Amino acid sequence: MEKRTLGDSGVEVSVLGLGTWPMGGEWWGGTDDEESIRTIHRALELGVTLFDTAEAYAAGHAEEVLGKALVGRRDRAIIADKVVPDRFERAQILEAFERSCQRLQTDMIDVYFLHWPNIDLPISEAIETLEDLRAQGRIRAIGVSNYTSKERDAASQYGRIDVLQPPYNMFWRFIEGDQLPYSQDHNIGIMAYSSLAQGLLTGTLSRDTAFAEGDKRPTTVLFQPEAYARSLDAVDALRAIAERNGLTVAQLAIAWILSRPGLSTALVGARTVAEIEENVPGATAQVSAEDMAEADSLTRAVFESLPRVPDMFQNWDNWELQRRRYERTGQLPVTAP
Repeated sequence: MEKRTLGDSGVEVSVLGLGTWPMGGEWWGGTDDEESIRTIHRALELGVTLFDTAEAYAAGHAEEVLGKALVGRRDRAIIADKVVPDRFERAQILEAFERSCQRLQTDMIDVYFLHWPNIDLPISEAIETLEDLRAQGRIRAIGVSNYTSKERDAASQYGRIDVLQPPYNMFWRFIEGDQLPYSQDHNIGIMAYSSLAQGLLTGTLSRDTAFAEGDKRPTTVLFQPEAYARSLDAVDALRAIAERNGLTVAQLAIAWILSRPGLSTALVGARTVAEIEENVPGATAQVSAEDMAEADSLTRAVFESLPRVPDMFQNWDNWELQRRRYERTGQLPVTAP
């Protein structure tokens, strides 16, 4: 599988990475640890080297599963991990980092992210702490996840930001406004998550889908009734395009995102061997220029219909929080309810 370097960090990753959030078992409606481990092993066999996790994924359970799976295989994997935003003081970050290492059964983490911005704390202490960990050889690259452009710029005043981790897929394209061009100009890596739009771009969901108990996707922006219906209509149209190119919808969506300028790697969530085996061929799929343009156009229409708040999880759905965050950063406009 093709590999690309994350910015100036020297960290080389496969263009397709495996996201382990669904393997935590929380938020996504349950999982099977043994099958998750088999999935990680199969991903390695297929050339996937990047594995993304976070302490927030089921209170560290996803980290534990990944750690077990990589016993005897750690040298073949690049681990990306994240610290939650309410632990951005120096002592808190160091404690969180050590606990993550214990769960992962490793003494270093390749790429370490600030998971979300904290609008109540200065960013300086967090970034300076990460730079200290880099100097000690405990991490190799520093990243920020779900940060706006101005939040990224603020972080960059205190250290080198090597990689951004934003949501990005055919339906969710907010980073195309300024994040992608800026990252290209300044050699910052982009590690996209939700590359299959939380499963919408797998082609397996329908209007009759009954989500399992504990599956919280219906609370997110793309799964609200109007957006969900438009997305499903677009997926139906994508099926014909995918079939013309001998692909599944998921493989077409992966081929699309890996063709985007400035992208380093795309994360896909998989809980079974069958899912990762379907996803990986998308990294080398060949799609005609005409078909790719058609797929791009019909899915862009879904994006353009979305509310202009670039948080698919509605973590900032409280109007006062939105106002404080977005007025501070000068980012996309929001509308009070």
